[in-house]
Amino acid sequence: MALESTIVLVLVLAGAALGMRFKVLILVPAVLLTMLFAAVFGVARGEMFSSVAIAMILLLTAIQVGYLAVILVRAKIASVRAQRTAV
Repeated sequence: MALESTIVLVLVLAGAALGMRFKVLILVPAVLLTMLFAAVFGVARGEMFSSVAIAMILLLTAIQVGYLAVILVRAKIASVRAQRTAV
């Protein structure tokens, strides 16, 4: 269980790094690579299809949550800066 939570944390941070540098279209190759990663390792470990599918969904969600978190923080920073310049 510790390995899975570590992988999820790494993907949240990877999504955050992508959100700082790239536009939303970067999520397409990132999501495809994440799905491939989850499928290959799930099959290699002999996991059931449902376990692999759940892992894929969890990993995809993690990378997107990281991306979204950075986008929301950047939007908040921009709105605070706009309020300061307006005053």
